[in-house]
Amino acid sequence: MKVEIEKIQEPLLKIANKVDNNSILQAIKNAFISSIPFTVVGSFSNLIKMQIDAFFGKTSWGPTVSAIFGNVYQATLGIVALLIVFSTAYNYAKELMKKQPEANINPLLATLLAFAAYFVMVPNNVNFADSTAEIIQGYANNFFSYEGMFTALIVGLLAVFIYSLLAKHKIAIKLPGNVPPNVFDSFFALIPISLVLLICSVLKVVIEAFHFNSFMALVSQLFVQPLTSVGTGLPAIIVVILLEQILWFLGLHGFNIVWGVVSALWLPIFLENVAKFAETKSFADISIAPNTMTNVYAMIGGSGATFGLILAILIFTPKTYAGREVAKLSLIPGLFGINEPIIFGFPIVLNPLMFIPFVLVPVMNAVIAFIVTKIGWVVPLVVLNSGNEPIFVSTWILGAFHLSPVVLTAVLVILDIFIYAPFVRMNMKFDESQLLNAKN
Repeated sequence: MKVEIEKIQEPLLKIANKVDNNSILQAIKNAFISSIPFTVVGSFSNLIKMQIDAFFGKTSWGPTVSAIFGNVYQATLGIVALLIVFSTAYNYAKELMKKQPEANINPLLATLLAFAAYFVMVPNNVNFADSTAEIIQGYANNFFSYEGMFTALIVGLLAVFIYSLLAKHKIAIKLPGNVPPNVFDSFFALIPISLVLLICSVLKVVIEAFHFNSFMALVSQLFVQPLTSVGTGLPAIIVVILLEQILWFLGLHGFNIVWGVVSALWLPIFLENVAKFAETKSFADISIAPNTMTNVYAMIGGSGATFGLILAILIFTPKTYAGREVAKLSLIPGLFGINEPIIFGFPIVLNPLMFIPFVLVPVMNAVIAFIVTKIGWVVPLVVLNSGNEPIFVSTWILGAFHLSPVVLTAVLVILDIFIYAPFVRMNMKFDESQLLNAKN
């Protein structure tokens, strides 16, 4: 087993080093790291809000306290796309400054430019999705949340790249050398900023000319359109999981992007099972709902089945390892299926060492769950629950208070721990080597 791990480790470490030396990938990675405090605060706030809504929603004080935590959620995860615009642009500008010092790139101006470019690219009509609706000036919230992250990421990188290209080739207003630095930077950037915003505006018009209501809609259709024909069986489940995980690895909310399409195909199957069981109180003739295989068993603790990863970190790493602090912070949210802290904090995003288990584990979970449900060892999930319960309580309720789904969940978590463990150790060694290199 040791030899096999070493064989896997060598090429993965080479890839990790290449990622570490790539300006764009470094900017993306650092951008998500910069967003960690906001995603952690937002995750905890949302978790507390859900519990208050579930247990104290009808009390006199419940809605008020829920609104307090809801406001914090909206100001963190609710605007995460805007945070990504800022942090991506800033980190990319810093990376380019190191490699292109002659370009006179100002990180603050580059960041503000990216922010302005983002608002040029998104529709300024709240009813943008309905071409027949009344035009209401404003911006839809989904461009600020996870749904807008891809647009934010691309626009942030694109704006800074074009800005740096123009600055490097001195396509700017020339000023004498005795001008104060802050005045010089502002006037030097005037032409690059104007051109970048014009380019983004032209791109927006071109996208709309092809009958897409936004850049986000264009990307979403390119990714999810093939899903309309994948079906509802095990192969379809695997395809959906793979696509979700790849999107998550790139820093995009895979579930939000993919589920909008597959829910139309899969959710009716589950609701039909719920209605049939409610009427007959029998598991006979209950089909396997693909959404429960994907969202419940495959993603224990959130996308990538990261509850097993959290436990693997806590069990198999020494107390001095920095990743343990992220795992401790992620444990309670992970128990409720909220895993942004571990995805962005460990991180998993753009981490080649974690890509294999992040994709492999949920696929394995889904295949095992599908087979044992098909042969009757585990009862199908047939109850429509609130979704606010902890992992094992949730599967107990979904399985009509039968223990077999809970046992299956526990077995899958144990398997997940042992699959994640060697990769966690590899990641720990890589982090230690990087830290040692930085000190030298």
